[in-house]
Amino acid sequence: TTLKEQKEAFVTGHSGSTPGEVLLVCLSAPLGIFLFNAIQRCSSSRTKVLFGTSRPFLVAVESLVLLLPMAVCQANLLYPYGVTLLGFEGILAFCLHFFRVSVGDTADSSNNNDEAKKPKLPFLSAYRSTVSYLTFVAILAVDFHVFPRRFAKTETTGFGLMDLGAGSFIVSGGFVSWYARRSATLTSTASYWKALKPALIRSIPLIVMGMIRLLTTKGLEYQEHVSEYGVHWNFFFTLTVVGIASTMARFDSLQLLGPGNFKVYPWLLVAFHQAALTKYGMQTYIEEGDRQCAEETQSGVCNIFAANREGILGCVGYLSMFFISEDIAQYCIWEESCTKDPTKRGKRLSICCSILWAALWVLVSVLEIPVSRRSTNATFVIWTLAHNVTILLMIWAAFFFTSGSSVSPIFDAVNRCGLIVFILANLMTGLVNITINTLEVADGQALGVIFVYLFAVGSVALAVDWALQSLLSARPKTKDE
Repeated sequence: TTLKEQKEAFVTGHSGSTPGEVLLVCLSAPLGIFLFNAIQRCSSSRTKVLFGTSRPFLVAVESLVLLLPMAVCQANLLYPYGVTLLGFEGILAFCLHFFRVSVGDTADSSNNNDEAKKPKLPFLSAYRSTVSYLTFVAILAVDFHVFPRRFAKTETTGFGLMDLGAGSFIVSGGFVSWYARRSATLTSTASYWKALKPALIRSIPLIVMGMIRLLTTKGLEYQEHVSEYGVHWNFFFTLTVVGIASTMARFDSLQLLGPGNFKVYPWLLVAFHQAALTKYGMQTYIEEGDRQCAEETQSGVCNIFAANREGILGCVGYLSMFFISEDIAQYCIWEESCTKDPTKRGKRLSICCSILWAALWVLVSVLEIPVSRRSTNATFVIWTLAHNVTILLMIWAAFFFTSGSSVSPIFDAVNRCGLIVFILANLMTGLVNITINTLEVADGQALGVIFVYLFAVGSVALAVDWALQSLLSARPKTKDE
């Protein structure tokens, strides 16, 4: 067999882990953020515990308390080393936090309502960067033996860590979408083109990247996981469809129903999609159907659909996931009462977490609908939402208990330059795979490669962010500015 076939076999045929273990792996981010914030607060306080708040120092701390634990926890070192590291981080963070409180350093945190006055919510920025960085680790680590196979994408059903990647980006986008942030003030007076134009403009780089990924994957004989999206489809095309379709649906709902009357329809979409999967054979077709249509019905469109049925039909689940994440964000983050009293965010996120995990239990244990990333069924949609809202709640708590903290430098840069950094991280992942036979690398060396790669991605993010900020500051100001 060729090296490409060996690598493809290495990432296919897996059945996943458990929701609890997947959450445990991702806990490396909230705990790392909590510890970084505690160190940052002690360093900047009058207690002078550490060495100051210089940017190089903060980047070094971030690399050790955030990036390294992420790499360790997504490796076969999770037990016992990863869990021990997480426990140590949690204990140290609490010790530093309570030490700062005990010496009376409350100058910057006497009023939690200051968060409401900030134009950017640090916990939300950190969450979005968490989604990106957890993905950066997985897309490279999965090609090494050090990455447990149960964390790889599942073939048909199961809870796989990597199954959450695309869905987490969809949910992350929904949390900060134009609708989530402005739904209370939306009106139906805007023209259809004015509403759709921004979505079409945002889709251009996604389409370009989707085409580049397709051409390079085919041209460079890069390993493929066909059951992921299909033969030609990829993540960038899914983002494009969800972005355009959600804008069209939201605009039509405003015209027909008025503001705030669309909330039940995403849940109906989930229900109808699940009914089609279960009652009308769509799940079987997705899992077992041919990649070409029957001779009597063959056509170019039919064959393209059959070859990419996972990606095309999966957009239905991702679209409903996006709509629901917008409504969750509007209720838990952006509603005016939450901006006036930030503690309401924690309470409402806790309520949403409880409801979503209870719904997941009903779907899996009572209705016996297994989670399927491949078909983006109802169980997958609810699991992805429950997981992401839980991570967001934990990160909110980390910033709430260390009020006044700013986002760590690398995470801040990744949040501001998300698409550019994501593209560069994918290119760097491809470069590693082309230059190294990842199947023959020992676990210790693999972990070193992954950590160096993560630090390189962070360095690139900082450089790109600095360059963009320099260009913006050098730009001549208009009269309105």
